[in-house]
Amino acid sequence: MAKYKSLAFDLDDTLLDTSGLLVPMASRRACEAMLAAGLRCTLDECLQARQELAADFSHTEIFTQIVNRYGTNQAGKAIHDALEEFYNPHVPGTLPLLPGSLENLEALKKQYNLFLVTMGSYESQVKKIKALNIEHHFKKIYILNGFIGEKKDSAFRDIVRSEKHHPHELLSIGNRLSSEIRDGKSIGADTCYFAYGEHVGEKPQIPEDHPDFTISHHKELIQVCGL
Repeated sequence: MAKYKSLAFDLDDTLLDTSGLLVPMASRRACEAMLAAGLRCTLDECLQARQELAADFSHTEIFTQIVNRYGTNQAGKAIHDALEEFYNPHVPGTLPLLPGSLENLEALKKQYNLFLVTMGSYESQVKKIKALNIEHHFKKIYILNGFIGEKKDSAFRDIVRSEKHHPHELLSIGNRLSSEIRDGKSIGADTCYFAYGEHVGEKPQIPEDHPDFTISHHKELIQVCGL
């Protein structure tokens, strides 16, 4: 008998190479927005600072630290405008999935209920999902807004409640220790850390940040799920 009944996938840097395909231009636009709001540094200095901070902090924290480091007379505007640009990137009409992820979705869907649990701008996340053509693989898609305090644990609880199974029968899969892993652990789910993207190097801050499994390629997920 399978250990899990439901699998919850993150989107960015778990199914989509967001760091490689979308982040470079989004970062540039975010830094340009801060410079337009009076940030006292060069574009290259801003980009370098963002890259250095990316592993350990959310982008609200990153842009706040950059503003504090270099200064501006419009701190609030600089942070707001940077976040708007970063979380609303230009999304092409078609995007590729990370290698092996389509094969995983097709194979795992035969045995598990699959859910997509992602955070960010609703419009931007919808565009990414459509560009990847993956809607049909998931029983339900959750798009959460971290700017109003939403976290993934609310989606995980809804999955467990709607599917009528125990928390430990849910596996949360994603690339952020402070999100998919922490929020999954907080409800009693098992967790699988996908070590990929610009947040690789993020360090555990609390006991719930330690995953049950760690993988770096999609081909390893089949073994975690027992197929």
